[in-house]
Amino acid sequence: MSKLDPEAVINLAPAKKTAMPMLGPGLLLALSDGFVLTLLGWALLQLFGHDTLSMEADLSQRALVTGLMLVPLVKSVFGIYSLGRFDYLERTRRTFQAALLSGAVLAVPFVVMDGFRSFFVESLSVALIGFVVTYAADLLVVHGLMASALNWRTPVVIVGAGPQGAAIAEKLQRLPWLGMRPVCFFDDDDSLWQTRVANLPVVGPTELLVTSPAYAQQAQAAIVADISRHRKELTELVGKLPFKQVYCLLGEGNVSAVDATYHNLHGSLALRVSVRPPTGYLRIRRFLDVVLASLLLVAVAPLMLAIAVAIKLDSPGPVMFRQQRWAGGKQTFDLLKFRSMHVNAEEHLQRLLESDAKIREEYMTYHKLTVDPRITPFGRFLRKTSLDELPQLWNILMGDMSLIGPRAYMPKELPEVGVSADVIGTVRPGLTGYWQVSGRHRTTFQERVSMDVFYVRNCGLLFDFYILCKTAIMVLKGDGS
Repeated sequence: MSKLDPEAVINLAPAKKTAMPMLGPGLLLALSDGFVLTLLGWALLQLFGHDTLSMEADLSQRALVTGLMLVPLVKSVFGIYSLGRFDYLERTRRTFQAALLSGAVLAVPFVVMDGFRSFFVESLSVALIGFVVTYAADLLVVHGLMASALNWRTPVVIVGAGPQGAAIAEKLQRLPWLGMRPVCFFDDDDSLWQTRVANLPVVGPTELLVTSPAYAQQAQAAIVADISRHRKELTELVGKLPFKQVYCLLGEGNVSAVDATYHNLHGSLALRVSVRPPTGYLRIRRFLDVVLASLLLVAVAPLMLAIAVAIKLDSPGPVMFRQQRWAGGKQTFDLLKFRSMHVNAEEHLQRLLESDAKIREEYMTYHKLTVDPRITPFGRFLRKTSLDELPQLWNILMGDMSLIGPRAYMPKELPEVGVSADVIGTVRPGLTGYWQVSGRHRTTFQERVSMDVFYVRNCGLLFDFYILCKTAIMVLKGDGS
């Protein structure tokens, strides 16, 4: 059940047979954790193991085993393996809670057992390292191996081919790690029958799922995309659908807290949303921005010098590209990037937009071009690896930006941002952010705005940690703009 797109899940009927059993994802993640923890234990023994058979060596080995065993045990208690294929933000939250519980479990005997304090310190250190490496392994398994396996993704039908249905279909197609593969739409609006929405067919009325088993066998779950259209008959509709699970979308990403929870109020399903004041979080984030940006600037200084030389050799023009960006209200700042385009890029863009209708339509939708002739040869490499954005570390240090935040919009884009600007402008724009790790250049402009609004309403340290992990994976994959 995703915290990012809240849904109500209703179990209805016996599960159908699948190409991969429902326990497959959890079992695979558990086996992955076992393998990673075994390697971690071996590595720690090689680095810190004692050659002698002393009592101290025996105690250290027991501490190592205790710390390693604690990781899968506590993760199981928090239901991390049973989360299966969806919701990495929820997985992040539960992993963090599991690590805290492990610390609490080992802190009690540390206080009361004076003679064995080194044992509990070593065990806790191993456990915390174990949580970090298994979390990274989980990301790689789900986002790398499992997301590419179509048989692993649950086939779903979408009831409702309107804007909300189209949006969720595009999202599931774009983000395979969510674990759902949309098959087709069903909609009671006959004008949509035998058409295609989000590149998927609209088969016919919802009644076909009930009267024709062949249609129902196409999927293992259903998504009711627009519950406002059904209202009074929603319960009846859900009861008729021949699936074990039905997901009822409550909205397209506009719930105002990541840690929303569900409550059964004597038969009435209620969504509890916790509204958190961001003051303390913003202070902590600014402190982390200054510390991390300073360290990173020192670390990548030689690389930035090499990039500057390469840009000079690649094409005529300045090394840096400065562009005015919006910082909330009436404030703007000069965003820094390594130049990746020819110096006459804006004039070239205007000529392209005036002469080619297809390019003009693509730019109006995405505010980017898939094949952009304005980009220099070395600039393509910079964008592919996201190295062109390294100078923004200076913007972060100066307080214009943050490591994580909404997109830094250009002032001319504000009319398209619309009323969402009132929300987005309350947080510093980020070097990376939620939309960058959720489709990036494959998202439309309005989808980016919606994701930025969602981030601002839900920002927190755990959410930021999730985005940083996803950013690292995207950079390693070379999935740049």
